[in-house]
Amino acid sequence: MKKSYFKKIILILILIIIGIYFIPAPKATFSELYSINDKYSKSLKEFQAKPTKEVTVNGIKWIYYTGGKGAKTILFLHGMGGAYDLWWQQVAEFEKDYNVITYTLPEEINTLEKASNGILKILETEKIDHFYAVGTSMGGYITQYLVSIIPERIEKAVFGNTFPPNNLIEKENATKSKVIPYFPEILISKLATKKINNELVPTAKNNKLLKAFLPSLPFSKKQFINRYYIVIDKFTINPSKYPIKRIPKLIIESDNDPLIQPELRKNIKELYKDAEVYTFHNEGHFPYINASKEFNKVLRNFLNKKNEFLEIEKTITNYFEGRKNANIKQLQSAFSTNASLYTSIDGNEIVIPLTAYLNKVKTDGFQEVKTVILDGDITGSIANFKTKFIYSKKSYTDYLILLSTLNGWKISSKTFTQTN
Repeated sequence: MKKSYFKKIILILILIIIGIYFIPAPKATFSELYSINDKYSKSLKEFQAKPTKEVTVNGIKWIYYTGGKGAKTILFLHGMGGAYDLWWQQVAEFEKDYNVITYTLPEEINTLEKASNGILKILETEKIDHFYAVGTSMGGYITQYLVSIIPERIEKAVFGNTFPPNNLIEKENATKSKVIPYFPEILISKLATKKINNELVPTAKNNKLLKAFLPSLPFSKKQFINRYYIVIDKFTINPSKYPIKRIPKLIIESDNDPLIQPELRKNIKELYKDAEVYTFHNEGHFPYINASKEFNKVLRNFLNKKNEFLEIEKTITNYFEGRKNANIKQLQSAFSTNASLYTSIDGNEIVIPLTAYLNKVKTDGFQEVKTVILDGDITGSIANFKTKFIYSKKSYTDYLILLSTLNGWKISSKTFTQTN
């Protein structure tokens, strides 16, 4: 009798444990958590009422929003706990004069490659070739990955409150990552809520908007675990390579960010030495939410700046195309009036006036040649670029010195040599 009784007790306990394990995390809407009817809540409700779009990639449905009127596109990439509406304040500001896209990463996605496949499908669907990438936290990490695989398509990149490829996050969370998959979803949700209330909100000056918005974001255990796998997914990036170097970059950080260790903040700035850096003071991990006015101003100022690499590339394109097609007017437009060309033959220095070079191009006529920019550096109003002309039986390497003038960037000197 006692044995049967204990069996029933054990069975009931098992059923209770199973029941607790499968209890979903409690959900609350922003409206339930934020009773203030101010401009922030109004703008969020207006944004969430707008229609979203869907695209399916490898059987997985992606939800995204696109709007705006501008010729340039900004792609906003949310963080580990976010969704497409995380950026509502930026969308409201920038869709006035930009085309904007923001998406929700599906909970099934667990690698950088899968994340990029979905993002690229959205861009393909919307017929977007070149774009500005603005990412925060996990989204900032994905942005770096996109820079590494499709640098030619990214015009500018923003790495907000994020980290570079590293081993630190995985090392510090080694134990947690092993046991959390066995936790019930409701427990993981409670731990996340505790972190929001004890760390994330206090470091954002106890911002009421943030305190209500973060718990209202969609959450599932599967989403939490798979996004962690993205955060620790490794890739290699070499910012010194020209295709990546030519992309203007902005690192946004907060001096009291509770989620990005100081070491990682230091490491990302060391990795992208050419990046601009803007530091928020005492605004925590989500300055685009609780300090949106300042964030939007910083972002707009960055996007409005000229990309001098692109300006120089226009000049070099005129040089390339003018030489190839023997278009003297186009070729001449790339050079300063006082430009000269330099080379050496049998150890003897040769100086060629620009007029002599133009006359030779005119005489030689059209050339079947492949051209490429190998590298380039800009310092203030001067630049040094390395280019190559590849003919069928020979090639030439050029070192071009360019100056910024009232008429744009001009080649002031060209030093060249035959390389095979």
